Amino acid sequence: MMGNSVIWKLLWSIFIANLDFSSTADFFSDSALLGKSRFQDDTPKFVQEPDDSYHIVRNKPATVECKAINAVRINFRCAGQFMEPTHMENIVDQETSTKILSTFVNVERADVEEYFGGDFWCECFAYNTNIGLDGVGGIRSKQGTIEIAYLRKRFEREPLMTRVQVSKTTQLDCLPPEGKPLPEVFWLKDNVEINTKDGYYIVSNTGDLLISQTQLRDMGNYTCGAKNLAARRLSESASLIVYVDGSWSSWSSWTECSVKCGKGETRRMRTCTNPAPLNGGATCVGDSVQTNPCGSICPEKGVDGRWGAWSSWSTCSTECQHHRKRYCNDPPAKDGGSYCIGNDLDGGNCTGGRCRGKQIEIIGPSPTNPTNADAPNPDDVRGIGIEDADHGLLEQNPSREATNTSTNNDTLIMIIGLCIAVVVFVVVIAIVVFLLKRKYQNQGYMAGNIPPIGNAEEKKNKNGQDMMSVQPDLTQQVVVFPHHSASPSPSIEPPNNNYPTVENIYDKPDVGLPIYADHRLSNGSVPNRSSPELPPPNSPLVMNLVPPNPPNLLDSRHSMSSVQLPANAETEAVTWGSFNHSGGRLILPESGVCMTIPEGAVKKGHEAELYLGVWRDDTNRPKTSDGQTIVSPVIVCGPNVPGILMKPIILSFHHCASMRQGGWMLSLFNSDTQPEEAPCWQKLVTLGQETINTQVYAQLDPNQCHVMTEHMQWYTLIGEAVPGGRPVKILRLAAFASNTPPSVEFSIRVYVVEDTHDALEGVMQEERKFGGRLLDKPKQIPFQDGGHNLCLTIEELTPGWRSKLAANYQEIPFQHIWSGNQNNLHCSFSLELVEGSSPNVSCKIQVYQKAILSNRQVLNIQNNFNKEKLPSCSTPSSTLKGRTSTVTTNSSSGFSSMLTLDPHGNNFRLPPHIRQKLCLLLDQPNARGNDWRMLAQALTVDRYVQYFATKSSPTEHILNLWEARHREESAITDLMNIFRVMGRMDAAAVMEKDIGAWL
Repeated sequence: MMGNSVIWKLLWSIFIANLDFSSTADFFSDSALLGKSRFQDDTPKFVQEPDDSYHIVRNKPATVECKAINAVRINFRCAGQFMEPTHMENIVDQETSTKILSTFVNVERADVEEYFGGDFWCECFAYNTNIGLDGVGGIRSKQGTIEIAYLRKRFEREPLMTRVQVSKTTQLDCLPPEGKPLPEVFWLKDNVEINTKDGYYIVSNTGDLLISQTQLRDMGNYTCGAKNLAARRLSESASLIVYVDGSWSSWSSWTECSVKCGKGETRRMRTCTNPAPLNGGATCVGDSVQTNPCGSICPEKGVDGRWGAWSSWSTCSTECQHHRKRYCNDPPAKDGGSYCIGNDLDGGNCTGGRCRGKQIEIIGPSPTNPTNADAPNPDDVRGIGIEDADHGLLEQNPSREATNTSTNNDTLIMIIGLCIAVVVFVVVIAIVVFLLKRKYQNQGYMAGNIPPIGNAEEKKNKNGQDMMSVQPDLTQQVVVFPHHSASPSPSIEPPNNNYPTVENIYDKPDVGLPIYADHRLSNGSVPNRSSPELPPPNSPLVMNLVPPNPPNLLDSRHSMSSVQLPANAETEAVTWGSFNHSGGRLILPESGVCMTIPEGAVKKGHEAELYLGVWRDDTNRPKTSDGQTIVSPVIVCGPNVPGILMKPIILSFHHCASMRQGGWMLSLFNSDTQPEEAPCWQKLVTLGQETINTQVYAQLDPNQCHVMTEHMQWYTLIGEAVPGGRPVKILRLAAFASNTPPSVEFSIRVYVVEDTHDALEGVMQEERKFGGRLLDKPKQIPFQDGGHNLCLTIEELTPGWRSKLAANYQEIPFQHIWSGNQNNLHCSFSLELVEGSSPNVSCKIQVYQKAILSNRQVLNIQNNFNKEKLPSCSTPSSTLKGRTSTVTTNSSSGFSSMLTLDPHGNNFRLPPHIRQKLCLLLDQPNARGNDWRMLAQALTVDRYVQYFATKSSPTEHILNLWEARHREESAITDLMNIFRVMGRMDAAAVMEKDIGAWL
């Protein structure tokens, strides 16, 4: 018995020792330490938990710190083993006067190196009592990973010497060494670090250096660098050589003809100096000199004049002189012949030397004047005596005096005429300058008065070459959309209307899958988990022309009071909703238009009220120039408020450009005007000519276009032919008539619209106003560029009926259809009953493009109003065949470009936590290249991969676009197969791990 009592006393003492209130000292000490009453909530709470990751640099330990309130003890568990804290102290928050227990532990390099169980981690446990086992009864914090920081020396990819033409885009490749934490890439030019904040230099996500418009000043030696906590590495330097191709200067003016008559030539020259070749640039191609023949017919050869015989000597004068004369008439000069050479007058002494004292002037030839061939010999010159001179017998020769006087008069006349000519020339020049100046002032081309030139206008340089007023294109070529068939998938009826699968649109294939949901939202909000989907174009679509019961617009729009919708918005063509950080989708199912708002596009903690609409008013459509055509609906989204979006949204809409034949050059146009203003359209980007400064990404699929943009504005797609191309757009034919039985007249309206959901929906709404009835299912017809009109003929008309048209034939001008500026384009066939009283009307309407008979379609009109009991305003169902295609991806399964998702499925196929893990795995580039770049290639969105390279998370943007394009049920499986083909089993495993919970 005594033994039992001892045992009971021992058990009682152990029980009392383990009670919380077993000691008054413990009670008051704990309460005083916590600063609270025992009856208050004393559960420990962490104020600071371990960071996600720590790095040990060289031999410096990593410090893991934790802070908690309502705690009297904190210890650490690292890699499964409990560790005592290195330091612990109580501090008081100055703002709240709350007592906080702060502690930390140092993890040494040896601790991590000696652990072989995977990642080395640490976590904290906080307790509100000093009694108890480690890890029991405490609050556990999150884990922090501890790694040894390092950076390897060898770069995975180093920059190489690059030659690039001036004004073109430069890309210098670099992939940094492996390291932890991930190294930061920087670049040096001539050993000076480059500033990438000004936007001139761009470092992509992979580490490549991009220069948008390379200039001569960019030449130099470039070095790629990488740094992290452990080290700083530099690659080998690579030279960037910027060369300039030579270009011709303008032509000089033509020279004068080399001959006055006959065959000659005139020439002009140019030099290769505008600019001259530099740094190995190509020389100018072509001739530096051009020649043209010139000249005129020369007249017959002229006759040179010859002297006639001298006349006889005159009588001897008192001055002892006699004279003789001759004429240039044997023969005379004519037809440009030269005049006779020599003097026509001769004189001499006639006294035989008896007249002395003065020498006479030599008139005839002399040793210094040998040209006087017929003048007397100088030996015959006579002298006149001095005595005769003294007596005044010698006087001036009368003939010489006459000759001198004539010469002086001619010189004076010539000087006066020259002066007059100079004065007249100066006056004429002054008048011309004055008139030109006045003319240019009137035209507004003087300096300082040049009218502004719009962005879309072309300018002419001094050489007559076309120049655009936008920055030069940085791409290498204009992309032509070739056709690459995969497997035939006819989509429109025969004859000659089969459009097989399109696998490749640009140089790399783009195949899109639309997203659809119901736009009739309750209270203007978008459900976060489900949204009804629109049937694809190749599924039955009931065309009921009965006006649907409109929802309570006042109730559905009350949430949009803060957002201004366009004043002329059609209620059936606009949808709206409120979105938060989780994102969602706005859809117009009848128009085939969708806007995907990715997760994170709206700032966390905020809500944004967004709207989406299509505009069918002709006044809001772009005014196209010759050769251009609108191939998509006019879309508007808003509100157009800066900063409302944190990430790009995706606009998805149909287009009617047939990519099978190619020949298209498609451009995205936009307008940034407010909804109440008329749109001012301008070209945003030409697909295939994007540069690294292009702010949007346009993905073109066989019958859809997906636009990633951060600006909510007006958008539409406009196409034109590439040089030498003959593009084809697909049209839709629909025939309507009145729903009442005909009496003596019957009218058939044939609509010719673009092959898009919205264009056909616009026709349906128009016919509802008239109570119209669809006579045959809408049919497709290709329409080719080239200027040929569309012809419509009515044939096989029911006996008793005839057309009011004499020729049963109509034409719609080519430009009316091709421009796309007119909605609901149609023509009418008016029929009249000429005999009998049968209300039955049947006929065939053949539609074809003139001179292209293969582009033909037939509408079968068969109506029996006696036998058919028709509803007042309804139509039979009809099938709209879409331009669908099956495209083979890197996965083993194919997929259709127009599939319908379960209407009760989630807005997004990938949950946020799966998406985040995929981004962490694929954003970091690797040497094998099976990162986000290979994913973009596998999903055929790598045509303009620089758009994703400039984003902080390229994988996230690629997956956002994938969500918008791929709404088929097999999308998740296809994506996992793509990861397997890429060799990324880790990414496929992430998706497979939770596949049962969310697939």
